[in-house]
Amino acid sequence: MFKNLTVDKLVKINAYVGSITAYGIVFSKLSVIYSILFLFLFFVGLYRDFYRPFNISRLVLNILGIGFVLMMILQINPENIVQPAIDTITALLGLKLLEEKKFRDYMQIFLMITLILSGYTLLSISMLFLLYLVFYTFFLNYGIILLSFYGKDPNMQIDQKQLKSLIVKTSVIPLLAIPMTVFLFFILPRTNYPMLNFLQAQGKGKTGFSDKVSLGDVSSIQQDNSVVARVVMPKVSNELYLRGLVLDYFDGRNWDSKNVAFTYKPTRFYGNKISHIIYLEPTYQQYILTVDVPYTISQPSGFLVFKYPDFTYKVDKPITSKIRYEGESILTNVYQQTINPSIYLQIPNLSDDIKTLAEKLKKDKPEKTAREIFNYLQTFSYSLENLPVGSNPLEDFLFKYKKGNCEFFASAMAVLLRVNGIPSRLVVGYKTTDYNTTGGYYIFREKDAHVWVEAYIDDQWIKYDPTPPVRNLIVEQLYKKTKIKEFFELVDYYYTTFIVNYDFSKQVELVNKIKSGLTTPKFKENFEFNKNLVVLSIGFALFVYLIITILKHQRKTYEEKLLEMFLKKMKKYGYIKSENEGLEEFVSKIDKQEIREVALNFVRQYENFVFKDKKISKEDYLRLSAVLESL
Repeated sequence: MFKNLTVDKLVKINAYVGSITAYGIVFSKLSVIYSILFLFLFFVGLYRDFYRPFNISRLVLNILGIGFVLMMILQINPENIVQPAIDTITALLGLKLLEEKKFRDYMQIFLMITLILSGYTLLSISMLFLLYLVFYTFFLNYGIILLSFYGKDPNMQIDQKQLKSLIVKTSVIPLLAIPMTVFLFFILPRTNYPMLNFLQAQGKGKTGFSDKVSLGDVSSIQQDNSVVARVVMPKVSNELYLRGLVLDYFDGRNWDSKNVAFTYKPTRFYGNKISHIIYLEPTYQQYILTVDVPYTISQPSGFLVFKYPDFTYKVDKPITSKIRYEGESILTNVYQQTINPSIYLQIPNLSDDIKTLAEKLKKDKPEKTAREIFNYLQTFSYSLENLPVGSNPLEDFLFKYKKGNCEFFASAMAVLLRVNGIPSRLVVGYKTTDYNTTGGYYIFREKDAHVWVEAYIDDQWIKYDPTPPVRNLIVEQLYKKTKIKEFFELVDYYYTTFIVNYDFSKQVELVNKIKSGLTTPKFKENFEFNKNLVVLSIGFALFVYLIITILKHQRKTYEEKLLEMFLKKMKKYGYIKSENEGLEEFVSKIDKQEIREVALNFVRQYENFVFKDKKISKEDYLRLSAVLESL
């Protein structure tokens, strides 16, 4: 352990710790080249400041900084503002670490770290961000206190005990601010249209579906364990489907939605409604997920919702932050609807082999044909690897590989149905068996991405999921759940529920609950009965507080006691200190050498504590008292 460090050294250490922490926060969001650049500049600066100093032209660094800013300006567009800004600020932070640093430079480093943290909130507000925020609050407070010492004397020595005391005492300030912060969090007015909402990231997300699906797409999505949504509802079955997109047009490799003119008539459902709440992660798309088959959903805060006859929902802008909405669904595999069937009979140019297979699987009734195709596909193998990638992937799946993942099975069944004159379409979404019993919700991950089929038979849409059941086991292996993971998932769920999705509607709900609680007859009776007791308790608490405050002010510190003892001793010998006279100046006027030497020894030891803002301990007090006794 070190014995002592200069304030200059401590401030440098603080700057580098803060910088690498800020980098750690945005690491996953940075462009690769900027990430490498920052690490290079960081370690060069570290080498320069702590191992072997060398001069770097500030002019050169300023020119490089201007270059980075110009590059940022060239990259910025309405759909991409935050990413270039964070890249640039991170690079500028690395350049700043290379400079010969003064007070102003350290303040600029703190400002850049703050901007990086602020920029991260526009890309993600995860539970991890909350931990970073707590750390940064303490870090910044400690750093500013250090800088105040640095401004007075950069070469001031601080030993281990003093540094520990400094850290502990500066930590008290943010701790005292927590109750007020929590209070303001709940009462400050909120709006569904945040001031910086236009800066939220837009466009396609890293994972998840776009508005079309290509054969082989889902396998790449299923390598990701990221959480997509949580659905709060009772456990109703071993597996639950989330509906996202409906696709009706197939070109031999890609599925798309070409159905623009909807002419559907009202739908008839069979089954009971079940209510649920969905917490959806940012998808950077406009469609929203619903429990299949959706009946109604509420409007998420800040969005307009559009419902389509194929039971999909979209909002008026990309979803760039976590949202919450409620809904009712009917868990059924069959629902009645009158449609134009020709829309769902389109097929691309197919090989004779596929047409022959379709004819072979055809039965005397559409429902039997659908069942025969379903059973035939169950003989195939489910796999996420070595999928058909040739020019005719569907034909390769059916006759060469006979293995694939869900979009191959669903595409094969839909096409074979259409060849046999049975309207069909693909439904894209998610399927999970993962239910958290403690939180009471289903959790959906990217690995749960799934595609299934709806066949139109006898004026009814019938759900078929031709992917073999072994799919569930394989997908579960992609994310091996442990008690620790389950615990942190639950914590993240509550964080999302109570912190991220706390909005104006919840504020109103909270106020109404408090208001209704205060206006119940029982509360009024109890309040009238206990009113005098409450007033008396408040008065007694105030009395105790005032007594403690008075006693605290009357209680003298060791510093005050020692000074009073010293002045009494001197007065006893006939030496009286004037009000504007310093201690050493007062002692220098003592004419008796023996008294002057002892008094000067005491004063210098005493000043060593007082002038350095060091508390006098009980041991120090007894030692200095002994010096006074020797007088």
